[in-house]
Amino acid sequence: MSGAHGRRRERSAAAAAYYAVLVIVVAAALGPALWVIVSSLKTGPQILSPSASLLPAPLTLEGYRNVFSEIRLDRFLVNTLLYAVCGGAGALAAGLLAAYPTARLRFPARRLLTVAFSTSLAIPIIGLIVPEFFTMRVLGLFDKRFGLMLFYSAMFFPFSFVVQRAYLAGLPFDIEEAAIMDGARYFTILGRIAAPLAVPGLVTVGAIVFIYIWNEYFFAQLLTVSFDHLNVQLALAQFRSTFQRDNTAALAGATLAMLVPIGLFLFLQRYVISGITTGYR
Repeated sequence: MSGAHGRRRERSAAAAAYYAVLVIVVAAALGPALWVIVSSLKTGPQILSPSASLLPAPLTLEGYRNVFSEIRLDRFLVNTLLYAVCGGAGALAAGLLAAYPTARLRFPARRLLTVAFSTSLAIPIIGLIVPEFFTMRVLGLFDKRFGLMLFYSAMFFPFSFVVQRAYLAGLPFDIEEAAIMDGARYFTILGRIAAPLAVPGLVTVGAIVFIYIWNEYFFAQLLTVSFDHLNVQLALAQFRSTFQRDNTAALAGATLAMLVPIGLFLFLQRYVISGITTGYR
């Protein structure tokens, strides 16, 4: 009895230590974001005061009013939404069109294409900055909204291809075989059978690409110069001088920029987890 009791105590201590470490990691990951969200509801003196309470008292929406009245953040949020949705949709479409035949059909260049598309994911895109920049200029796409959307589509095509191919390769072929026997054409099978079955994989790619593009800063700065084409990250960075004496507005803008991808992931997390795990079973 004493031995069993000792083992239970050891397991309880190990579980307690595990959860303690987990709590510390989660707090370190979420703490800064929670501080920004809570502080966006405080006044400027409350944020800077070391003796201020953790929660806003009184609660104020002044920062949110200022961020829309001073810099019109709504237009930059719309720009970012446009880049993320259209860039993500382009990567999804291109990835699906390349992933389906390499995962479900057999033809001579299948392995070569699979290796080429997959290997491109390992190429550090930062090392291609110069050719990317000049290619966009030569094509007349520099400082164009469509140019940035097209760039994001190409940038995330390898990731989209790899994830979608892994998911499609794990699906049964029975329904497609029946459709082929019934005389269904290639794009009919792709659009009406394969794509609906691959929804978790599509949602996984779409959510991850959307979040990355929403938070992207470097290439948006490299490929856009016009004020009207800025995304929300660039807008907040450029208006730091405006926010020097308005910390509440700066934190409100950062909160708005964070809430969209956080909300999207929470809404789609079931599909994202399913898409990631199914393709690698």
